[in-house]
Amino acid sequence: MKREAFLWLLTATAGATPLVGYNQGTDFDYPGLRFDFDRKFRITMFNDLHLGDGARPGTDDKTIGVMNKVLDAESGTDLVVLNGDLTSCEWISPEAVNSVLDKIIDPLMGRKKPFTATFGNHDMSQTCDTRRMGEHIWDKANAGGRQMTWTTSSVKGDYNDVGTSNYYLPVYSMGGGGNPELKMVLWFFDSKGGRQYQPGGADVPVSDWVDQKVVSWFKLTRDQMQADNGGKPLPSLAFVHIPPSVTVAFQQSGQRKPSTEPGLNEELIGAQANSVPDADGPFMQALVETEGLMAVFSGHDHGIDWCMKYSATRAIPKANPATGNNMHLCFGRHTGYGGYSDWMRGGRHIVVDEDALGLNVLETWVRLEDGSVSGRVTLNSSYSEDVYPLVGKKKSSAFGVGGGAGTNEASTLATTTTTMMTTTTTTSLPTEMIYSKHNSTTSSSGQTQTTDISKTQTTDTSKPTTWTKQTPPMLKPTPSATPTQTPRMSPLPTKPTTSKSAPKIAARI
Repeated sequence: MKREAFLWLLTATAGATPLVGYNQGTDFDYPGLRFDFDRKFRITMFNDLHLGDGARPGTDDKTIGVMNKVLDAESGTDLVVLNGDLTSCEWISPEAVNSVLDKIIDPLMGRKKPFTATFGNHDMSQTCDTRRMGEHIWDKANAGGRQMTWTTSSVKGDYNDVGTSNYYLPVYSMGGGGNPELKMVLWFFDSKGGRQYQPGGADVPVSDWVDQKVVSWFKLTRDQMQADNGGKPLPSLAFVHIPPSVTVAFQQSGQRKPSTEPGLNEELIGAQANSVPDADGPFMQALVETEGLMAVFSGHDHGIDWCMKYSATRAIPKANPATGNNMHLCFGRHTGYGGYSDWMRGGRHIVVDEDALGLNVLETWVRLEDGSVSGRVTLNSSYSEDVYPLVGKKKSSAFGVGGGAGTNEASTLATTTTTMMTTTTTTSLPTEMIYSKHNSTTSSSGQTQTTDISKTQTTDTSKPTTWTKQTPPMLKPTPSATPTQTPRMSPLPTKPTTSKSAPKIAARI
């Protein structure tokens, strides 16, 4: 799709104003990123940073250290994705939220790395409003006429229904000069799942799945883009913090093998719609219907970092729908020293080749904080059949890297005597491992329910024991922290300005 057609789509659907490009040599009609000169586009994804975790004071600097080490190793990164649970906001007072976010933003801006963010269940809390957080991220990163982030809110609706971080980012071809062709779309979704923002008020949970209004927006926008692209589907990737429920069905099915879907498999997955079966069905159906969607990336589960193929021919029992479209679903590595788990921290790296877009192929691996690579795979038509080395289970110490070599799944499998989730035993966890995913759900009758995902250990000793909720103290805001009306967030991936002239943006080559 050429920029003129894409511009028409944007202006027709939402009254968008073309913005002036930066570093392109000519006007760039719509802010986005481009494939690099080697025709590659590289993404580094960080999950579950959990800054401000009051249960683990003093860990923020170590978490930022992980990000810096990963980005040092992956210096060619074109985009950083912060895929949810940037904070443990239940521990943070409203007036301190921005300073916590700045700890994440400042190093990225110092490196001149464009970034995007989704919000997770620990960002959406009684003391933190993710729309206010999103506005701060936008204002901070895009000050001075530079566009360093696309984090915004594109779907209108009640905050507790649609959340905040629903938007998209276009990626253009390397060639084409000032008239590049749209080659790929990155989609970002808000799976919510935290608590309603009401400092000092009742503890009211929020549903933990992508809302139907968001699904409708996604389908409409996707279909309009495809129509304007001559009916040809646009290759795409998607990012959402809480994984779709099909990942639970896949884990329970026994179809995953450590040699064909390598990665950590250290806990039972907590997914969207945890206690409301099929509530994320419309979202999953929309993803399955999306031609060209190569992969969906999630976090949330700190002990999981494998990828699976959602096969179009091999049914997954209890999945809805039972078969997919051969897209892949991947977990990222737990990045933060806040939050549970002691597996070595890191970030997932994703490489897309512009010349291979029509083949639905991408490379991905986890870069660990010690500089090593874990679980490098090629997501293609033969993934789930190709054999890869088993992933080692390195640990992080309380002080950072060097916590021990750990084991790999070969040693774990030798002790496995039953299929996962068929037999359970309950033991205690070390104090530093006590944490909760803190999920909440809404029943089909409209009743809101709170569910703390109980983690149980099977006779496969690689699985964790019971995870216990740890309740932080209620934080009282100062009067000046009282929330205002819904902040200024645009229905497009660009924030509106009161100026009649559009700002200049920094679209990175």
